[in-house]
Amino acid sequence: MADTALRREGVIDVRIEATAKQGRRAFADHAADWKAHLTAKGNTAKHVLHMTGALERLNAKAKAETLADLTPARVQAAVGELRDEGASLRTCNHYLTAVKGFSRWAHRDGRLSADPLAGLSGFNVATDRKRQRRPLTADEAAYLLAQVECGPTWRGVPGVDVAMVYRLALGTGFRAAELRSLTRASFDLASDPPAVTVQAAYSKRRRDDRQPIRADLADRLRAYLADRDVDGPVLNVPERTGEMLRADLRRARARWIRETADGAERRTRRLSGFLAPVDAEGRVVDFHALRATYITLLVKGGATVRVAQELARHSDPKLTMNTYTKLGIHDLTGALDGLLGENAEGGPVIETVAATGTDDARGDDARSNRRSNRGADDRDRVRQGATKSALRMAGGDDENAGKTGGKCVSVRPDAAASGNAPRRTRTFNPLIKSQLLCQLS
Repeated sequence: MADTALRREGVIDVRIEATAKQGRRAFADHAADWKAHLTAKGNTAKHVLHMTGALERLNAKAKAETLADLTPARVQAAVGELRDEGASLRTCNHYLTAVKGFSRWAHRDGRLSADPLAGLSGFNVATDRKRQRRPLTADEAAYLLAQVECGPTWRGVPGVDVAMVYRLALGTGFRAAELRSLTRASFDLASDPPAVTVQAAYSKRRRDDRQPIRADLADRLRAYLADRDVDGPVLNVPERTGEMLRADLRRARARWIRETADGAERRTRRLSGFLAPVDAEGRVVDFHALRATYITLLVKGGATVRVAQELARHSDPKLTMNTYTKLGIHDLTGALDGLLGENAEGGPVIETVAATGTDDARGDDARSNRRSNRGADDRDRVRQGATKSALRMAGGDDENAGKTGGKCVSVRPDAAASGNAPRRTRTFNPLIKSQLLCQLS
C-alpha cells in the first residue's frame, strides 16, 4: 500500500531515475567521491591511499566503466588475473576488501539499488602464506639493541635513537606509525605502573591506547627524554623501517660471527639462524616482527590469553594467539612436563614436587591440596615449561631454580602455612613483570 501511494506521487520513479543516472556516471567519478568519503570519515591518508589504490588496480583488470559494470563475475575474473600474476591470497583479500567497501558505500549512498558484491567472500590465507614473519628471541633482541646503540647512523638518525625506537617497539608492541606520533605528553613515567599512550587519531583501532611498560624501560625513557624537545615527536622514526632493521640485523649478525676465534664455532654460527633477516624456513624479520616478538615473549613469560590480548590491543584472541604468537618446538615440549608419564614397568609417573620454602612440608604432601585448588595449579603449570636456560637468560637464580626442579616458581617469604592453602604462592604479574621481557629494556 505504501509503495503504491509513493508510486502515485512519483517518488519511487524519481528514486529509480536518480539511481539510473548515478549508474551512468563514469566509474572514476564515483571512485573520487568514495575517496572524499573515506577522508571525511577521519581515516589516515595512508589508509585512504591503500584502499583507493587497490580499487584502481583491481578495476584496471575488471575494466568497469560505470557502476553497472561492477559485477561479481568481472571482479572474480580480475582477482583471478592477479593470482596468475603471482599475488598472494592475502593481497587478493586486500583488493576484495577495497572493492566490496566501495560497492557497499555506493549502495548505502543510493548510487546502486543493491550491493552486487555482498555475496563475494575472501580467501583462506592460511593455505598460502608467502610471507611469514618470525619473532626475535630474547637473546637476539638484547644483542641487537647493544650493537645498534653504539653503531653507525641510519640515514642521519643516530644509533642511540634507532635503539630507542626498537626498544619501545619491543616493550610496547607499538607499530611504526604509532611510535612516530609519540610526544612528551604521551609518556606518564611517574604512574604505577608507568605507561605510554597513543592517541586515537594514530591508533589502529581509533581510540586512546594506554600501554603499561616495565619500570626499567621507564628509567631509560626518563634519561632519553631529558634532552628531547618539548613540542613535536620525541622519536626519530625514519621511513622504510623494515629496510633499516634488516641492515642492523646483518651488521649485528656479522659481528656475532666474528666474535669467536674458533673456526668450528664460527662455521656453526654461520649455519645458525641467529639474527638472520631470513631464516632457513623462509620466515622474515621486518619491523612488524618486533610486535610479534613483544606478544610472543608475553605468552612465554606466563601471560594468559586474556592479558596477552589486552596488551596486544586485539579485538579477537585468535589473532593474538594464532597470528602473532610464535612458539617453537622447545616451548611446546616444555608444556609436556605437566602430562602423566609411565615408568619402565608401565606404571604411572607422578612428579614429586620439592619443598617450596614456605614451610617444611614436602610438595607431595601438598598434592591433595593442589587437587582442591585445580584452577591455581593450572595457572602455575603454564610457567613450568620454562627451561633453566630461559631462567638464566631472564636473570633468574640457578640455585633457586634447582630447588624447584627447574620450574619458575615465585614464593612469598611471609606466606603463612595453612591446611587448605596451596604450598606455592604466585606473585608473578604478567602485565608488567614478564621475566623474559627484561632483556629488552
